[in-house]
Amino acid sequence: MKNKTKNLLKKAGTVIFLTACLFCLFLPLPKKISNNETYDCVWADGSVTRESYSSAYKSLAGMDGENVILLREGLTGKIESEAGAVYTALKSGNLAEILECTLAGTRIDSAALYREFSNRVWYNGDYYVWTGSKIERVSRAERGEIVFWEGNVTPRILRETNATTVYLRAGASISASSFVESKVEKVYAEAPYQENGGAVYLNTAGGKRLLAALSGIQELVLDEDSAFADEGALLACQALTSLTVPFAGSARSPYGTNYKGEFAHLFSDGKEYRVPETLARVTVTGGRIIPYAFYTCPNLKEIDACTVPEGEISKTAFSGLSSLETLHTPKRDVLLTGNFISYTAECGCTVYTRNHSQN
Repeated sequence: MKNKTKNLLKKAGTVIFLTACLFCLFLPLPKKISNNETYDCVWADGSVTRESYSSAYKSLAGMDGENVILLREGLTGKIESEAGAVYTALKSGNLAEILECTLAGTRIDSAALYREFSNRVWYNGDYYVWTGSKIERVSRAERGEIVFWEGNVTPRILRETNATTVYLRAGASISASSFVESKVEKVYAEAPYQENGGAVYLNTAGGKRLLAALSGIQELVLDEDSAFADEGALLACQALTSLTVPFAGSARSPYGTNYKGEFAHLFSDGKEYRVPETLARVTVTGGRIIPYAFYTCPNLKEIDACTVPEGEISKTAFSGLSSLETLHTPKRDVLLTGNFISYTAECGCTVYTRNHSQN
């Protein structure tokens, strides 16, 4: 009886095994990235070459979404990509779109995607990185590029990631101190944010508001259509040598209870003014210049206020500047610290220059 039962079980097992094998034969095979792939590459001069993975990889320059880009002997070549949707999501997608990304395509697609995005981290309170086949959440990451979906852009996060490029999405928040002592060299901003020349602005119903600027800037020209500036908006810019502002202080218009007219308002950390010692030249193109507007800027050597209306400039606006060498202003009766000689410029303004022979 035992032998009979044993034989029946053995036969049943064989039948199950054979059935499973037959079933597997009809399943679709998983797509594999072949080691022996070849690709048609169309070059800028119109020629077409057949590339192996090895030859394509040696000339791999990146990806543009629709094509894998090769660069060889000064010529650009394109291999049609099968991973365009993944590229688009990683380039500009939101969290949900990126989390759905799974590599699909050829082996050279995989290499091109990794080339494009292995140096990027995404942040929304957590860090995410591209592993080569999918997005993965990690506890921390050091990458050259960081995408802020949400959360505050802080000096700590920028230091931890060692990022030099920031992608600022609409859901993120930025403050005057965001780039203090950071290595960030470039910001790509999404509306309502705007970046120009290393300064970051917020477009509001009341006008364009200056928020922050990058730390490594030496010469900065702020947008002429700016209406407001946050306290300490240029606090990170401790290497500045030349600065052009549309107004001195916190706003173009002096009206309002929160108005601050001191030029150093742009460099305040809330406790003290930190105007860069390197800052030698300032141009003010509009707004109002209040009494002693530059009193915390002892190292300034040149001020140009040519286009500020004469009636908006205080008589003592430039007093206390012991290092000032040149002043260009439409106002004739200003009080200056030290001995100056003057002449009338072609624009009608008065130019004052320090008279060292009297010192």
